[in-house]
Amino acid sequence: MQLSIITDQINQDFETALQIIHEHGYKYIEIHNVFSKSIEECNDKEVKKIKELVQRYEVKVTNIASTIFFLCPLYENDQVTLFNPEFYSIKGNVHTHLRYLENACKIALELDCKRIRVFPFRWPDNRKPPFGTKEDMEIILNNLLLAEKIARNYGITLVLENCPYSHLPKGKMTLQLVQQINSPYLKLLWDPANSYRAFKQNVPLEYQGITPIEELKEVYPHIDHIHVKDYHYVEGFKKPFVHKPIYDGDIDYDSIFAYLKEQGYDKALSLEPEVSHKEALLCMKRLQEKTK
Repeated sequence: MQLSIITDQINQDFETALQIIHEHGYKYIEIHNVFSKSIEECNDKEVKKIKELVQRYEVKVTNIASTIFFLCPLYENDQVTLFNPEFYSIKGNVHTHLRYLENACKIALELDCKRIRVFPFRWPDNRKPPFGTKEDMEIILNNLLLAEKIARNYGITLVLENCPYSHLPKGKMTLQLVQQINSPYLKLLWDPANSYRAFKQNVPLEYQGITPIEELKEVYPHIDHIHVKDYHYVEGFKKPFVHKPIYDGDIDYDSIFAYLKEQGYDKALSLEPEVSHKEALLCMKRLQEKTK
């Protein structure tokens, strides 16, 4: 397994993050926030700088963590907003996002990376759940087909992330679309913690009740990238799912890592801990220890 971390989880300054990551023995990184923007917004000069720093600190890029289709309205009247101002994201309609995808593909090739994250569209503020309905799925699928065509032209694999702020928060939901499209250029970015913390009221009944390890066994053949973070559920909080360092939360990572080892998983386990920078270093250490 390739132990990786999203650089901005360590420090918002890209070079500072690489210094720390290198010092802690990690050989793989994932890039999202860089130069106060999302990676797919970077110009040629900025990409050249990223490439120089990646080579200097002897790391490889496992994934271009773009925000393609995140702040993109699924329906014309949908209103979508950013949940966290520190999470840089592009905006605009499908045409705009596909244009950024073209740039992301060029960036990926320049950085010798064969993988780009995409999202199953942010759920809107002005419509009531549930989301991920049959109609939602069909529209998302049609847009993913447009994205897959672009990625295929560049020889890049898109990885579709099950995101709790999207129409498809469960890996079992994103799996359906990946299976329908059935392309080597569209795989899953599986995030077990995202599945765990999905807003129950947003999810159709048929996708509720599956545990992360049960979901892993179902989606595993289609996984091309994995995010690692942890949550602890606290009854009564306005936001009851509280971010915790891995192994301090509710996710059974021992079972998940054991299954991945048993299956011979050789792609990235990429930390997205969403905790303080100090706690992120603790997560790096624990991931090293638990995956030996």
